[in-house]
Parts: sequence; structure tokens; C-alpha cells
Amino acid sequence: MNLHQSEGIRGVFRRAGYTLVDSIAEADVVLFNGCMVRQKAEEKVYGRIGAVVEEKRRRRLILGVGGCLGQIHGDLLLKRFSAVDFVFGSNGHVALPSLVESVLAGERPVVMGDGCGIDEGPFVRFSRVSAMVTISEGCSNFCSYCIVPFARGPLRSREPDRIVREVEEAFSSGYREVLLLGQNVDSYGRDRPEYGDFASLLDRVAATGIERIRFTSSHPADMTDRVLEAIASHRNVCRHLHLACQSGSDRILEAMRRGYTRERFVSIVRAAREIVPGINVTTDIIVGFPGETEEDFARTIDLLEECRFGSVFVAMYSPRPLTESGRLPDDVPSEVKRERLGRVLDLQRRIALEENERFIGREVEVLIEGEARG
Repeated sequence: MNLHQSEGIRGVFRRAGYTLVDSIAEADVVLFNGCMVRQKAEEKVYGRIGAVVEEKRRRRLILGVGGCLGQIHGDLLLKRFSAVDFVFGSNGHVALPSLVESVLAGERPVVMGDGCGIDEGPFVRFSRVSAMVTISEGCSNFCSYCIVPFARGPLRSREPDRIVREVEEAFSSGYREVLLLGQNVDSYGRDRPEYGDFASLLDRVAATGIERIRFTSSHPADMTDRVLEAIASHRNVCRHLHLACQSGSDRILEAMRRGYTRERFVSIVRAAREIVPGINVTTDIIVGFPGETEEDFARTIDLLEECRFGSVFVAMYSPRPLTESGRLPDDVPSEVKRERLGRVLDLQRRIALEENERFIGREVEVLIEGEARG
């Protein structure tokens, strides 16, 4: 979501007559669109602010910090970092060119998002083949560890006609693929029943004829067979489902306020593989949630063995401000978190290798997006 918001930031500045450059050394204005989902992401932004300080000592350079980081911390960022000239919130980037003008006039402005809007562009996309398209903003689930509802606001579904129009425009501009974005795509339309549900939206997007459709992210508590049937019904909807489990322990899932049990999660994975043969199911795991015992973690390891995911994105728990779990003791030692993270990665490497070996000798279609870094 932050990456797509950055496309909107690029679009706003280009419309205002600015030129996009490739490095800080070439820039007059530098923006950090910060993430708050994990502490590591937050600290990464702080480190980069420090790197810009040296450049600011040599010449005039305007530095803005925002996104979810700006939405949560606001003017505290101005107090902590004298090098920061302005702060913007999670959907406050439409005003960015005017904020630069305010800085030139001697101000240090702060503009928060109102948690109501959805960015309609213009976008200057990073990819030439895959276009990100927002279908909803915000989330109303309030998992106990998650800062998204506080940083992004409640669920706001985007009008389906606007979504379809953007997909059609991307297709006519030469894009081969669209990635439908939402903090929880399965809850699409819950706030606006007249828009229909996510399955009906998939049907409409598939009818545009664009070659490939992907989406992220799904929430097990809101997942339905209708979505799986929509995937199975359309050749241009990719056979991939990212379904974040977070833990294999019912006790931890309840503490996380995830809204489902381990048994329910496993049943969704089974249904996905029955309804959409060959589907690639991936997941997220958090290790070291407050109170997670070795027995709880063993249940997570067992879940990975049972479900055999195509890939797993694993992170060590870090408390986030404003969240329910952020008020709990962070009682799993760092070394234990690291050890558990390593065990998940080691297991998943073995599972992924075994699953990928099934493709030896098979011919598959791939979309080349560009050269990888490194």
C-alpha cells in the first residue's frame, strides 16, 4: 500500500511541475513515505533521515516525512528531528506541493490525513507491466497487534466503476497485469453493500480482459468460498492466495483478536486447494507475540508442516503504539524470537524446495517485471 501511495505522491508532484530524480544528490525535495507496521520499518526511516542530515548541511534541501509514520507521530517528528521540514499523514499527500511552498515561506507545517478519502491519482507508476489499483483503504478489524486501523482509518471501499475504469485504462496503456490492493480485500463492500462483494468485483475486473489479476491481502476471518470460486472461474485471475495466519496456536490467535481458529484456517486452505487446483497459498507468521510459549510455537511449526505454504513472510513481534497488545509486556526475549524466526525460515526453505521440485519438467507462463537488484 505504501508503494502505491508513493506512486500517488510522484503523480502529485509531477502534476505540479516538479521533475522526479533518481538520487538525493540530485534532489531539492526529499520525501520519506514511512511504514509503521513493524518497528524495524519505522527505525529504517529514522536511519535514512540521519543520512539526509549530512546533505542538508552542505546545501538547501527540503525534507518531508509522512505516510503512516507521519499519521501516528505527527509533530513529534518535527520535535525529534530538526532536519525534518514538514510532516504529512497517510492520505495527506495531495497537499504536498503546497507544503513545500510553506517551507520556503519559513514554516514547518503538519498535515494529517482525515481517514476518509481514497487516492484517485494521478499516479506515476514504478512498473511498466504491473499496475497497482486500490479497491479499499483502511481496516475495521482491529487485530490486537495491528496499527493499520489507527494509521489508515476504518474500511472505505472504492466505487467499483472507478476501479474497473482504472483497470481498463491500465490495460489500454499496455499494462499486462493489475494488483488489486486493500488492507483486507475480502471485506470489500462491507461498508457499502450497494458496491457488491469482493467476488463480484473480481468478476467485473476479469471481464476487462486484462491478462493477469492478482490481489492482496486476504483475511481468514472474512474469506469466503465465493472468492475462491471467482478465482477458479477466470483464467486471468492468478492462482495465488496470500492468507495471513500469524500463528498456529488458538490461544495466541485469540489474544491477537484474529477472529478465527486454527481449524477454520486449515479448512480455508483445504477449500482453496479443492476449488482452485494448483493454487499457491502463502502466509504471514509472527513469532514472539506476548505470552507465546514453546508449546504455542510448536503449534505454528505444525501448521506450516500441515499446510505446506508456497512461501512464508515471518517477522518477530514488535509492540506498536495505540494497539491493545502494545500495552502487554513484551515478555518473549529477543534471542528466543530470533531463534524461532530462524526455525520457521529453515522449515519453510525445506517445504518450498520440496513443493517447487514438483515443477521440474513442467512448462509455465511467467511475467517478467524487470531485473532484480543485486
